[in-house]
Amino acid sequence: MLSIVIPTFNEGRAPLDLVPGLAARDGVHEVLVIDASDDDESRACLDELDAPGVRVVQAEDRGRGAQMNQGARLASGEALLFLHCDTRLPANAVSHVRKALVTYQWGRFNLDLDAPDMRFRVIAGMIRLRSRLTRIATGDQAIFARRDFFLDQGGFAEIALMEDIEFSRRVGGVHRPALVTSPVVTSARRWIGHGTLRTILLMWKLRLLYRLGVSPERLATLYRSAR
Repeated sequence: MLSIVIPTFNEGRAPLDLVPGLAARDGVHEVLVIDASDDDESRACLDELDAPGVRVVQAEDRGRGAQMNQGARLASGEALLFLHCDTRLPANAVSHVRKALVTYQWGRFNLDLDAPDMRFRVIAGMIRLRSRLTRIATGDQAIFARRDFFLDQGGFAEIALMEDIEFSRRVGGVHRPALVTSPVVTSARRWIGHGTLRTILLMWKLRLLYRLGVSPERLATLYRSAR
C-alpha cells in the first residue's frame, strides 16, 4: 500500500487541484496533507478536501522536513511517496514505485518542467543528468521509500533548507536509489518569476555553501532574501 505525503504552506487552492485525483488512483492507500498554513484562505481551501482516503493534519512544526516526517509517522502504507504541491505524478507512478521497491529501499523520479520553452527543457535535462551522476534527489523529484526503511534511517533532517539533499547523501550511502524514468512534471514558476539564469546561479550558490558547511538556517535566509 502506498501513502502519499504532501507538506503544504499557504498553497491557496493548489491542493484542491492535486489531492482528490491522487486519492482516486488505484494503489494509493491514502493521501496525507500536513499543513502549516497561517493564512485563512489556504486553511479554508483545505477544509474542502473531503475526498475518501484524504487526511488533512495540522503540522506540529513548520518546515518540509518536519512536516514530511510527521506524515510518515501517521501513514499506514508500507511505502511512502513525498510530493510537493506543484508537482504532478505520471499516470503509471504507483506501479513504477511498487516495482522499484521490490529491489530498492528508496528512489526518485526523473523530472520535467511544465513550460514548453527550450530553456526549460535544458534545465530539466541538467537536473536529470545531475541526479544520475550524483544519486542526489531533490524534493520536486517525488522521493519515495519503504516506510520501515525511511523511519529506521531517521527520516528527513528537520532543518530549514536542504532536507532533501541531506537525506539523499545520508541514505544514499546505505542503499543506492532507484530511478523511475517516467518523469514527474513540476512547476517552472520560480525560474519564470525570478529569472532563469538568476535562479540557476542561486541554487548552485546555495548547494556550494551547504557543502562548505554553511548552516541550513543561514541558507534559508539567503534563499528568501534573493527571491
